[in-house]
Amino acid sequence: LMHPFWRESDAQSRTMEQVQFLKDLGLAGAAIYGLAAVWLLGDDLGLTITGPLFAS
Repeated sequence: LMHPFWRESDAQSRTMEQVQFLKDLGLAGAAIYGLAAVWLLGDDLGLTITGPLFAS
């Protein structure tokens, strides 16, 4: 699931694994932020999944 960059012995491999680890961390943070926004704002957020494609 996560990239264990601390286990790498080669400097280049360690750097690449650390980049992937930090990318995973950033994506997880963005997901938590997005879920918190939906949870806190709810209907006031103004985003819909369903509804008319064109307003009449």
